[in-house]
Amino acid sequence: MDSRTWGVILAGGRGTRFWPVSTRREPKQFLDMLGDGSMLQCAFRRIGLLCPPERTLVVTGSDYGALVSAQLPTLPRENVLLEPVPRNTAASIGWAARVVSLRGSGEETMVVIPSDHVVSPDSAFAETMRRAASAAASGWLMTIGVRPSRPATGYGYLERGEDRGGFWEVRSFREKPDLATAVAYACSGVHFWNAGIFVWKAANLLEEMHRLLPDLHGGLLHAGESCEFDPGGFASLPSVSIDYGVMEKADRVGMIEAGFAWDDVGDWPAARRSGIRRGEVLALASGDCTVWTPGMLTILLGVKDISVVSADGVILVMGDGKSQDLREVVARMEKERPDLV
Repeated sequence: MDSRTWGVILAGGRGTRFWPVSTRREPKQFLDMLGDGSMLQCAFRRIGLLCPPERTLVVTGSDYGALVSAQLPTLPRENVLLEPVPRNTAASIGWAARVVSLRGSGEETMVVIPSDHVVSPDSAFAETMRRAASAAASGWLMTIGVRPSRPATGYGYLERGEDRGGFWEVRSFREKPDLATAVAYACSGVHFWNAGIFVWKAANLLEEMHRLLPDLHGGLLHAGESCEFDPGGFASLPSVSIDYGVMEKADRVGMIEAGFAWDDVGDWPAARRSGIRRGEVLALASGDCTVWTPGMLTILLGVKDISVVSADGVILVMGDGKSQDLREVVARMEKERPDLV
């Protein structure tokens, strides 16, 4: 891709569904889950196939600036955007788009990726992004759709519309469905998982924000030419996702089908699909279990569909059907045992 391409890595999440390994001190994106560097480092290598460190931005929480700098020593310090408070993805991406527009000529293309997804191979990812950038050059806001391999209820979906020659128009966005709807989507041939990966010209995104999120856009402009925020200024920005605030309402939204394998690895049951595990395991009459017990032997006898996780003096044993409830456990621990989260 050309010298007007910028990469934006979103690295501000807490990763609470990966507790007790993922904590406030070191969230999931900073952990080495696959033995190939942290998830952030993997994302940085991936985006490096498209643009150099000087044209890569990492948006993260104010507590994680030192972690980002330690893990990405080649990333310029001024390219780490530290959010004083979480304000959801529209604010994060809008801030990055404003920075890109101020530093460039007005024709820059942004490739926006999460920091905590598993993608392979990186070369196929880069090729898909190049195809998306070609469509974005014509003013389309591009997103990446992943063909469903199962009826997942934890993902949002894109409905494929008209063929635009090299990509499809997005007819609609669908929220996380119930199981019956997810089965229908998986079989439809026109519904794709929403990977949360975007490609667009920074100027086009900011135009849509001006139209659809005027308060957010005005807040970005209020930061001035330095585009630096004090805590109160950033906290005043509306908290809304980029999908709900912009993509679901914009006129020219397109989709490229992912040419790579993808998983958002959102919780411990999902981790086993990506081969994430630690420790020695002896499984007898057992199956479909996630084990993270570093330096320990875990014996599974007559169980299935569970996760066994050990970290920092905590042992979690969880049925797959309760993975979404782990956030409630973390919220309780924050009140009763804040030292553990």
